[in-house]
Amino acid sequence: MILHVLKHELRLIFREPRFWIPFVIPPVLLAASQGIAVSRYGGQIMQGMEGYMMLLLGCLMAPMGAPLAADSFAGERERNSLELLQLSPVKPADLFWGKLLAVLPFSVIFSLLAQLAYLAAHADAVDGTTACAAILGAVSACLLINAFSLLLSLKSKTVRSATQGSLFLIVPLLLLVQFGYQEFLNGLVMPVLALIISLVVCIAATVVGMRKFISL
Repeated sequence: MILHVLKHELRLIFREPRFWIPFVIPPVLLAASQGIAVSRYGGQIMQGMEGYMMLLLGCLMAPMGAPLAADSFAGERERNSLELLQLSPVKPADLFWGKLLAVLPFSVIFSLLAQLAYLAAHADAVDGTTACAAILGAVSACLLINAFSLLLSLKSKTVRSATQGSLFLIVPLLLLVQFGYQEFLNGLVMPVLALIISLVVCIAATVVGMRKFISL
C-alpha cells in the first residue's frame, strides 16, 4: 500500500508545474550573478570560490522542496480531505510513509543534479575533497529542512503557513554557508558529522511525525 500511495502522490506532483518552479530559480540566479561578476570584473574574481559556489548552490536547493512537504499534510487539511484519508482502508502508517517518500527525494535529487552540473563546468577548479564536502553539506541541508517542513506541515492548517514557516530556515542556512564554508570545505570530518546529525534529526522527526499523524 505504501507503493500505491507513493505512486499517487508522484502523479499529483508531476501534474502541478508550480512545484517545479522553485527548483529552477536558484541555479538560474547563481549562474546569472556569476556571469555578471565575471563579465564586469574578469574571471579572476571567482578564483578560489568554486567550492563555495557549489556548496551554496546545493544548500539553496534544499528549501525549495518546502512547498512539496507543506502540501503533503497541510494541503490535505486545507482541502478537507485529511479526515477522509484517515478513514480509508489504507493504514495511517502506510499513508504517512507514502507521502514522505514521494517528497523527500526531490530536493536531494535536484540539489545533486545542480551541483554535478556546476562541478562538470568547473572540474579543473574544484578538487575531489571539496566536491564531496559540498555534496554532503547539501544533502545534510536537504534532510534537515525536509524534516522541519514535515513537522510544520502536520501542525499547520494551510499550505501557505507551512511553506512560509519552512522558508525561515533559509536565513540561518545562508549565514552558516557564508561564514563557515572555509572550515566546512577544508576536509570531510565536518561534512560527515553534519550528515550523521542530519540523519538522526530526520529519523527522529519522521518518528514524531508518524506518531502525530496516526494520532490525529
